[in-house]
Amino acid sequence: MNLKASLVALLLLGGSLSGCMGPADKDVDGVSDELDLCSFTPIEEAVDESGCSASQKDSDADGVSDANDLCVQTLIGEDTDKNGCSATERDDDGDGLVDADDSCPSTPANETAASDGCADSEVDMSMRPWWCHSTGTGHGDDQDHGDHLAPAYHEMTKGMLSWQDCIDVSEQFEAAIAWAMQWPTLADAEADGFHMAVDYVRGMGTHHVRLGDFSMENDDFDPLNPEFLGTRMDDDFDFERPEFLMYASSAQDAGLVGFAWYVQTDSVNPPSGFSGDNDWWHVHETLCFTNSSFQVVGEDINDEDCHYRDGTNVYLDDYWMTHAWIIEPWLTEFDVFTNHHPCLKEEGAVSDPEDSCWNEARGEGSGEHNH
Repeated sequence: MNLKASLVALLLLGGSLSGCMGPADKDVDGVSDELDLCSFTPIEEAVDESGCSASQKDSDADGVSDANDLCVQTLIGEDTDKNGCSATERDDDGDGLVDADDSCPSTPANETAASDGCADSEVDMSMRPWWCHSTGTGHGDDQDHGDHLAPAYHEMTKGMLSWQDCIDVSEQFEAAIAWAMQWPTLADAEADGFHMAVDYVRGMGTHHVRLGDFSMENDDFDPLNPEFLGTRMDDDFDFERPEFLMYASSAQDAGLVGFAWYVQTDSVNPPSGFSGDNDWWHVHETLCFTNSSFQVVGEDINDEDCHYRDGTNVYLDDYWMTHAWIIEPWLTEFDVFTNHHPCLKEEGAVSDPEDSCWNEARGEGSGEHNH
């Protein structure tokens, strides 16, 4: 073979070998160097279409490689721990609430956390609202109204609510206050259709209720088995909308002092009511209502006396009532669900903060809460 033929053969051979080798791939990851964004991938690490393995990527740019990142989609700007997880992603105590929303992110594993992430043992007394702790009996000292204890509550005591019940009651009260404060004065309530079913009474103020088209003179009304059709005095407990608003007097400018819920069940079982066991309900077995104006003019009196007052006895032994004193300043801190406020005296509401009744309302001095 002459020299020229040899050179041609070498060129042909070189071209053939070059075609067999293909594009360069320095890290042998199956992605050519031309397309490989991570050209030094460690041997045997799986790569994506860009030639990068998990140890070489940081998808959420949090400074932790995807290989070591337990949260690879952390939002930009959130601080992360060594595992690449931010407070909005991790749940350190495993209670189902991410740390960013968890008021107690280190709840012990053997304790049940409430909806805010805290167990009872983690919530100090200073964190608990006063209405979550009651020491009363549900009725006031020396009061004529509701001063008997329903058999359903015998051998029961009021006390500290669980933290979850406290949260629930707080939300229920907040909703009730927001609704009731639409009518801050008696004039506001009556202008919007509320009727004074009970005039000012010591310990309670007035009781205003919406009657709609209801009248005791309706043909279908039975005082022995009463149903107040067209009103919300029924078997539905709606914590957000108490049936009765209570005012400091019968004057038009009287302010809202409290409210009451009124729910029908039966003569033995009170409504399930609020969260926890502190809302002790009471019953007015018989009330004498005036026939024309539906206003209470007597309680537990005989039919003759009721008729003499131009009224009819209505038998209400399956209707239950409870009050909540949560309108500032008319709070009863010893028992939010007590029937009576000590500053709603026989002679009228007491607004003087130096009066001893306010000490009683705060749980100081004499009163049922000391029993």
